[in-house]
Amino acid sequence: MTIVPKHIQRSMSLKLGLAIVLFVVLVFVVSLGFLFVSTYRIVKQEAMERATVVLNNTALRVTGYMNEIETATTNIEWLVQSNLRPDSILCYSRRVVELNPDVNGCSITMEPYYFPELGRYFSAYSVRQADSIVTVREGDYDYYSKVWYKTPFNLGRACWVDPFDDYNAGTLSASELIVSYCKPLYNRDSTFFGVIATDLSLKWLSQTISQEKPYPHSYSIMLGKEGHFFVHPDTAKLFTQTIFSGLDPKENADVFTLGVAMMKGQSGCMQLNVNGQPCYVFYQPLQHAGWSIALVCPESDIFVGHKRVGYAILALITIGLLLILVFCLRTVGHFVEPLNKLAEQSRYIASVHFDERMPRSERTDVVGALQNSFATMQESIHEHVGELQRANEEAEQRNRQLLNASRLAQEAEQKKAAFIQDISHQIRTPLNIIQGFLHVLYEAADTLSESEKESIVSAMHHNSSAITRISTMLVSAARLESDAAISADDLVGCNDLARDVIASFYQDGSGGLDLRIETSLPDTLHMRTNREVLYHALRELLFNAKKFAGDSPVRLLLTATATTVCYTVEDHGPGIPESEREHIFKHFFKLNDFTEGLGLGLAISRRFVRKLGGDLILDTHYTQGCRFVLSLPLAEEDKVFIP
Repeated sequence: MTIVPKHIQRSMSLKLGLAIVLFVVLVFVVSLGFLFVSTYRIVKQEAMERATVVLNNTALRVTGYMNEIETATTNIEWLVQSNLRPDSILCYSRRVVELNPDVNGCSITMEPYYFPELGRYFSAYSVRQADSIVTVREGDYDYYSKVWYKTPFNLGRACWVDPFDDYNAGTLSASELIVSYCKPLYNRDSTFFGVIATDLSLKWLSQTISQEKPYPHSYSIMLGKEGHFFVHPDTAKLFTQTIFSGLDPKENADVFTLGVAMMKGQSGCMQLNVNGQPCYVFYQPLQHAGWSIALVCPESDIFVGHKRVGYAILALITIGLLLILVFCLRTVGHFVEPLNKLAEQSRYIASVHFDERMPRSERTDVVGALQNSFATMQESIHEHVGELQRANEEAEQRNRQLLNASRLAQEAEQKKAAFIQDISHQIRTPLNIIQGFLHVLYEAADTLSESEKESIVSAMHHNSSAITRISTMLVSAARLESDAAISADDLVGCNDLARDVIASFYQDGSGGLDLRIETSLPDTLHMRTNREVLYHALRELLFNAKKFAGDSPVRLLLTATATTVCYTVEDHGPGIPESEREHIFKHFFKLNDFTEGLGLGLAISRRFVRKLGGDLILDTHYTQGCRFVLSLPLAEEDKVFIP
């Protein structure tokens, strides 16, 4: 095979022969290509003229029908204006349908109470049904809101309205979709008194538009003012879809351009893809109604004959090239094939298979050296890219961990500072009060009356109880964090526990508070639970109610079901805003940072109650303050206990 290249280099005749062959091939291809392009333009021009003629004829035919409808409506208008009697109006409505075979129906509708003796509604309607015409006074329905009535009323002039379904329950209706030419009626003093609506069957109009087809697979469409399909071979798109429905403005910019042009009432021709098929679309407006019709001609139909010629030309070119290139393929095929394989493998690897390794070649020529060099380069790049990816992933993971740790540390520091500040304030305030009263007792005990001493002692007792409550909350919070189990072995009388909690408030110096207990439970009803936990939870609920209720009474209600005992604490305070209700059971949450407490009471109480198998909830339906419901399970053997 190495003899041939050397022979080509040495043989002048062979070089000249190859050059002549290449020149002949070039002239042959250019000539036939020019012929092909010229015939393509001629066929395209003839197709455009043919489709334009068909579209113009269709538009003229439809316009003629619409002119007939408008003329029939105008001719009957003066008769209605000059003879406004119910019987006459029914007769005129029928006459429009009788004299115009293309009319599907006609309605003459009067303003409310135009004929007071006939009530609010009066509409004469005639419709063509098969070979007969039915004329009736329509039943009572709100036709003033119908598009065929309110559109000419609002515009103050005659107009065509978009297709609509005329069905109304209990009335005579057209059996198919219709379009209407609607004209407002005015008295001599320009007072509006009704509407004449002449109907045209949309099915008939669609058949008229689709009658002529210049090509086997061509079809017609009609768009409304808003771009909705009124005529289309796919009936599923009628009225429910526009020309823009389901299309991407970027990928289907040509369809959007066509839709905008048709909606603007323009005419012309566009080449675009329709459902993935190249087509020529010829469009023209219907000026009377503001609609637009288009003729869609697939490119495959238009150029079917031209394609046959093209196939013949292609066959001739192919045969000629095959005869001419046989020698070239035999001569250089061996050298081109390895390069093609190398290029193909390179494209395959570079496109979607970056991890695919280029195989090494055993060839010793320049093609083998090129392939082996490419394989070596690819291995090095793949190794370095892998190292960079691993390094980036590790760095990103460390950065995320550091950011998360930093955020958690900042949050913890903020919570810690806020907690220390709050608890310092909550403890320091009652301690200062106790210290101040101690100083008063120490310095002026002999000058104080007994009532003043009792008041001071009561205040000191109240503030010491507040410190005790804070310490109890902190111990309870620590107990919850330990996740230790809570025993529920105490046999507790339901009513007795409630009375003890109420009594503790009066013992703490809160005797002025109006605490009321209401129970529907017998004193013999006991349950197995943890008395301490339940006691402190009820105290916390009553404490919160006392804090926010002011002078209004606080009620503790005891109820029970077959399986549950409920303690309900109800007050008439300001209540909890709806936006804050989901936060009230969170640790350290307070509606008002200046109120007494750490924001732990409700959260700890709910956690403890849930560990006992019950629940603590806020009744969001109660709107006169706050209502908390604490429920605990009641076992069958614990319902009644008799010592």
